Amino acid sequence: MGFAETGMSSHVGQISPMRQDSLKVPSLKDAPKPAPSPTVAVAVGDENAQLVAPNSLLEPVSALSYDPSGRRDPFVPVLQQLGLGPIDPTLPPLQRVGLTEMNLIAVVWGAYGNTAMVQTPDGNGYTVRRGTRIGPNNGVVSAVTEKGIVVQERFTDVYGSKQEREYVKLLHPKEGAE
Repeated sequence: MGFAETGMSSHVGQISPMRQDSLKVPSLKDAPKPAPSPTVAVAVGDENAQLVAPNSLLEPVSALSYDPSGRRDPFVPVLQQLGLGPIDPTLPPLQRVGLTEMNLIAVVWGAYGNTAMVQTPDGNGYTVRRGTRIGPNNGVVSAVTEKGIVVQERFTDVYGSKQEREYVKLLHPKEGAE
């Protein structure tokens, strides 16, 4: 298939050949030659000594060195260094799931006080009331109201200081935004 068959025959004249002076290729005479490496005589114990060139790859480089002892690894996350590893599988299911991942399904009130029903991401439902531990940050349900639940979390932040946060999980989040 040629240029005439593909409809490109009109463009062939527009491509100009490369000029010879635009590309500089050094000749073999101009190419730099490696410096001759010194040879070292290795005595074997007899008169037949061999000449061996030193190998620069085998010699240690002692000009620059870095000793990282006593310093933290900059590529390890800070939270991992604090000992906050994976969540313990022996914890109850409500303490393994974050508060933002749970859904508040219902609030039931009766003679024994208010109780809320939450659903975890795996589809399981649980009942919570005041004093129930919930969430991975040592959260405790402090109140169950008609509109939702209030969880108080006590945790250690990235800087190592103790923090307390109040998290409100609403039954109908759209109503609370108005």
